[in-house]
Amino acid sequence: MLNQLEIKNYAIIQHVSLTFDRGLNIITGETGAGKSILLGALGLSLGDRADTKILYNQEEKCVIEAKFIIGSYHLESLFEDLDLDYDDLTIVRREINPNGKTRAFVNDTPVTLDTLRLLAEKLVNLTSQNETQQLNKESYQLELLDLVANNHKVLKEFQTHYQAYRSLKKAIQELEEEQITLQNDYDLHQFQLNEIEEANLEGENLDTLENELSSLSNAELINAKLQAVVSLIEGEENAVSLLLNEAFYHLREVENYNSSIAALNKRLNSSIIEIDDLKNEARQIAEQTEYDGDRIETLNSLVNEANRLIRKHQVSSIEELMTTRDDLQKLTASSSSVSVQLKALQLEFSLTQSRLEEAAKALSKSRKTASGRVVNDIHEILNKVGMPNAIFEVKLSDKKEFAPSGKDDISFLFNANKGFAPQALNKIASGGELSRVLLSIQALLAKKRALPSLVFDEIDTGISGETAAKVAEVFRDISVDHQLIAITHLPQIAAKAEKHFFIYKNDDEEKTNTKIASLNAEQHIEAIARMLSGEKISEESLSNARSLIKL
Repeated sequence: MLNQLEIKNYAIIQHVSLTFDRGLNIITGETGAGKSILLGALGLSLGDRADTKILYNQEEKCVIEAKFIIGSYHLESLFEDLDLDYDDLTIVRREINPNGKTRAFVNDTPVTLDTLRLLAEKLVNLTSQNETQQLNKESYQLELLDLVANNHKVLKEFQTHYQAYRSLKKAIQELEEEQITLQNDYDLHQFQLNEIEEANLEGENLDTLENELSSLSNAELINAKLQAVVSLIEGEENAVSLLLNEAFYHLREVENYNSSIAALNKRLNSSIIEIDDLKNEARQIAEQTEYDGDRIETLNSLVNEANRLIRKHQVSSIEELMTTRDDLQKLTASSSSVSVQLKALQLEFSLTQSRLEEAAKALSKSRKTASGRVVNDIHEILNKVGMPNAIFEVKLSDKKEFAPSGKDDISFLFNANKGFAPQALNKIASGGELSRVLLSIQALLAKKRALPSLVFDEIDTGISGETAAKVAEVFRDISVDHQLIAITHLPQIAAKAEKHFFIYKNDDEEKTNTKIASLNAEQHIEAIARMLSGEKISEESLSNARSLIKL
């Protein structure tokens, strides 16, 4: 439960500290004194967005600290999931600095607002008169049905199948788009692939091909010149080899007389050997170089085709052309692969859709069963709050498409008057009627949802007289199992308080600020009397106040 709330430098509150009890805690006070501002501060401590305009003193920071006693609420695992230190007395603090920066802490550990909000869902349920607008929202109505039906597991199973259904649907759509693209390009890619493969250039090198072509095309000239080289080296007269050998022997005769000559002779001998090798290689090349018209034609075709394809695909070599071929093979193969993947996904999608349909039917069946209990319970509470002739209905129908919450369309129908058909709440109900419907739903939710603290912000708007007394009984019933903190303007409700706070303005010489007093028994009676008769308290109003309190 919310044990203590301390507020510093917020709106028209300079500094207040409130200690709440179990059961029914009532807040009353002067109009404009800051009753709802108090709950605005509580909302800030639980993750609402902040604005520096709310600072009482623009030069000081605002600090809001809420202490919760949570030992019996089994929140240890949540604290562990949020990476927070657990304590039975958990302290939540929010700071808003004049520069606009805000900080949040849980048990002195800095946290993000998202973390704070996740924790707040387990600490407080704040309901205001503005929440009557929520009554017509599908999410709000389905939440009520699912809580009554205890649909946690059924809904979770449906949502698991729904996520799989959505993922598969998206994957199929993406594959279908890819398949269309691949099919549009398939003929071009296949033609380009065939063209490269038919060129039969695997393992070839363009420089090697061009060299061979040049050699064969000039075979006769090459042969003639090589033969001339061979003749010059080993011919009968004036041959290079004969002349070099003769020079060798001349040097040999005098090499013993001069070491430099011996070195020259050694070099000359090496040249003779190199010339001989050159001659043999020239002869070998000449023997291997023969005119071959068929081979020249083949080489011409290969070189021309290779150059054409290299230019076409904007590469620089046959090796790069082969890489292009490999890429085209992958692209053409992808079309078949995508078709196989698509069929597999479509089969899986069909099975998932069947499971989703079954889960949706189970969820709908459970909700329809629960809707009867909801209608009965709401009618019972409406009767308690002075609406015995009210008609409340839950209308369920099938959606055309699946949604995260199921396949159910839902609407709450209502009419407060006997003999008239129920219609949507926002079309038929007055403010007071809506407040009582909201109270009835909250009373029902309180029985189904474990929450440490319930906070009602003037949800009794539009109610008076005997109805107010009946509403007060509902407040008291709720507070048996829940800590209930309620802002009210009705003396009948305030009279049921187990702890009563009175909010009032204090005007000093410089600035107005809000004060809050925790009333003792006598002050509680006086506050109720004042609510009954105005500022002037009479013995009659005091007697009436005591009577209300004893009821």
